[in-house]
Amino acid sequence: MVEMNQNFTFFRGKYLLVLGIFWATNSSLLQAQSKWSLTDSFRIYTQLKPEFSAGLDSRHSYITGTAINIFGARAGADYKKLAFYGGLYGTAFQDERLNSYHYFYLSGQTEYRWYKSYKWLLLQTVQMGVGNADLKLLQPNGEHKFVSNLIIPIETGVLSSYRVWKYVGVSAGVGARFSLIPGTFFSSSYYTFGVIFYPDEIIKTYEKLTQ
Repeated sequence: MVEMNQNFTFFRGKYLLVLGIFWATNSSLLQAQSKWSLTDSFRIYTQLKPEFSAGLDSRHSYITGTAINIFGARAGADYKKLAFYGGLYGTAFQDERLNSYHYFYLSGQTEYRWYKSYKWLLLQTVQMGVGNADLKLLQPNGEHKFVSNLIIPIETGVLSSYRVWKYVGVSAGVGARFSLIPGTFFSSSYYTFGVIFYPDEIIKTYEKLTQ
């Protein structure tokens, strides 16, 4: 019981930290742009002709205190300031008690770029999915019980990137995932970091070299 309370306090602290970051980020940006309207922004940018966008998407997270990676692929429409994606995500792992956790879900995602320049990008994502959790859980009698359950994860996070070179940049972000279905162990904080390549600059350079 003590260990359970410690884990609960640990994860609750992570949620509060992430939510605090979201609140501070959004509040400061809204104060700096007092005449800015989110509704108007959505209406204006969705009237533009979108560009097709696709890529891999992954994040580092935790399930029952174990560090895991969630991998996915997404594709959708990019409106410059806004982007809308659909994606497939999944992860699977086994803990020290031989419990196994398999998650697979479809997800819709909205991405809003709070700030964008040639060097810097700050964006926020809101994501909701639906899928399945296949679990093998150790019981008090020493046997494992197999459980298959629906999962409905809701995620939100902030991410920032910096262009180090014309073709390459770095990125990092934090977020939180909340599972609406109890007993799936899928609620957690998450973080991301990695290297970004800018295909538009690569294509421009290639076109110049081949002219």
